[in-house]
Amino acid sequence: MSPVTSFKLSQIADLIDADLDGDPDQEIFGLASLDSSTERDISFISRDSFIPKLATTKAAAIICNREISKNYDGNKLIGDNSYLLYARCSALFKDELSVNSGISALASVSSSSVSSKASISNFVTIEEDVIVEDDVVIMHGVFIGKGSKIGKGTIVYPNVSIYDQVEVGKNSIIHAGVVIGSDGLGFAQDNGEWVKIQHIGKVLIGEEVELGSNTTIDRGSVGKTIIGNNVKIDNLVHIAHNVEVGSGTAIAANSAIAGSTKVGKNCTLAGCTAVVDNVEIVDEVHITAKSLVTKSIKESGIYSSGTPIMKNSDWKKNAVGFKRLHELFKK
Repeated sequence: MSPVTSFKLSQIADLIDADLDGDPDQEIFGLASLDSSTERDISFISRDSFIPKLATTKAAAIICNREISKNYDGNKLIGDNSYLLYARCSALFKDELSVNSGISALASVSSSSVSSKASISNFVTIEEDVIVEDDVVIMHGVFIGKGSKIGKGTIVYPNVSIYDQVEVGKNSIIHAGVVIGSDGLGFAQDNGEWVKIQHIGKVLIGEEVELGSNTTIDRGSVGKTIIGNNVKIDNLVHIAHNVEVGSGTAIAANSAIAGSTKVGKNCTLAGCTAVVDNVEIVDEVHITAKSLVTKSIKESGIYSSGTPIMKNSDWKKNAVGFKRLHELFKK
């Protein structure tokens, strides 16, 4: 939807499928946090810990769930999943990309199939035998290697590098600095010298996938690295060669998955999660921040590792105890 100057609260309620409690004619001009909202904004709350902020917010209305709504007497849009309502509302105030179909005179496009409805910006390089479908937007400085395919409606932000033989499904979003299809860490030893294993596989990216800035996805050494439909990957994530990530999985920033590991459907990996190579994680597994996965996970659920923060003096004492843990266990 194209953004407009403002919405009436009743319009927003209809568009995001929320129940309205308050003035239907209240004009809303923007979306902001509880702390920064003005009398022109709508805000949202999804956690009980933020309830005290309701007493001081200047927001014209809030988005909340039914339980939290009991703590606020002002205008509100209510639903069972307030975070989902917030996500829908954010789309109403997002400016659409300003693009023109066609190939820039400053782009370099080899003999490829580029839709007349696609937008190819300045200093883009597209090599041979590439397919770019309708409504694709390729921004400045993107490189797309030979034999690759970019699906309908996908947006590729500036300075992305897509190597040879990469397929990206429709309606995906690839943020700046992403690298797809580079070689993974594969070497054999020969008398103390490293001999490179050539990576001759592919990368398949599904539909409705979002890749955060400076994320890297290695091609298969042989075979394929596969990212399923509707996968959401944050900034600075590394996906190694021949990894498979199931549909609906979300991976937060600074996480890394080593080679030939399989992650199931609808999993979540919180920030700085590390997964070793050649393990399998079943569907519906949720891993908390800074966890290290060293073996396969065969049962759905929530998993954690690592040491929570504590005072340094306590940590030093506990570290001494940890070094003696095996000795104490034997006793």
